[in-house]
Amino acid sequence: MGGDVSVHLPWKRLGQVILLLVALGFLAALVRGQWSALRAYRWQLAPAWALLGLAILGLSWLLEADTWRSILSDLGGQAKKNPPEGTGRRQALPYGRALQAWFLSNIIRYIPGNVWQFLGMVELAAEDGVPRAATLASVVLHQVISTSAGLLLAAAYFALAGRGGWVVRLRPFLFAVPLGLLLLQPRVLQGVLNWILARFHRPALEVTMTWGRIWLLLLRYIVVWLIQGLAFATLVRALAPLPLAGVPYVAAAWVAAYVIGFLSLLTPSGLGVREGVIVLLLAAILPQPVAAVIAILARLWTIAGEAIAAGLALATRRRPAFVPVDTGMPPARRQVADE
Repeated sequence: MGGDVSVHLPWKRLGQVILLLVALGFLAALVRGQWSALRAYRWQLAPAWALLGLAILGLSWLLEADTWRSILSDLGGQAKKNPPEGTGRRQALPYGRALQAWFLSNIIRYIPGNVWQFLGMVELAAEDGVPRAATLASVVLHQVISTSAGLLLAAAYFALAGRGGWVVRLRPFLFAVPLGLLLLQPRVLQGVLNWILARFHRPALEVTMTWGRIWLLLLRYIVVWLIQGLAFATLVRALAPLPLAGVPYVAAAWVAAYVIGFLSLLTPSGLGVREGVIVLLLAAILPQPVAAVIAILARLWTIAGEAIAAGLALATRRRPAFVPVDTGMPPARRQVADE
């Protein structure tokens, strides 16, 4: 042969696909193997409860998007007004535009790669003149604080009120989870953010947030998680009997499954991983095949809500109300383009 040909196999992508197929195959086999038990189960189908849960889930997203917008503003991610309106003055990204960027980027996170949602938010906010580096930093900070809040909430609940032998064995580690909040110290956060920005060839940022401000954001994310957990409990109530005393456990199960699915970084949006954790946790209070059906329907329920929100965002999104100032081009090319 005239030369060597190097073949680079996408091992990571292949591994993601295999893991996803295994997880979905496990759920499908569980449902199929217990089909007779599922048919005999006393389902309590109540579509109104599922719709109510979807509305509650949407409320949590509105609060979560507003919290991200607040972080963006803290990091200097203001939009720039058109010269006729404000001669280049900056102001916080309008809530409506923030929601559009949030929901439109949210729906594309199912694309393999785990970065498309972040890049989508960066580019959509850039249409309103928000510096890309600030948006990227805000998204990372949002994920760090939100994940920390979810971990804290789930670990605290299962450490205090968890059930099952595996919880007993994990309880000492669950009590140690709050120590991880020390990583939210502003200087530590700044180092992490700038390390990530450097990987994307973006300039460093200075985190001017106080520790008190970060704790306030943490509390806001805890409220978001509590609302999302309540939404999931409402969905479960739409499918199966759920006493009021079981709501905290089901809510904590949702938070734990969501966080573990996100941290796995193995499949888009934790697809398959989240469902597996839901089955594991709900099996303590529901038959395992019933838990599997709920896990699958919960994913479809969530996707339906995201699709509705993205559709509304797309239908209402118009031309940018602000002029872009961060094009991503080198200064020389940017000057030529401006002329």
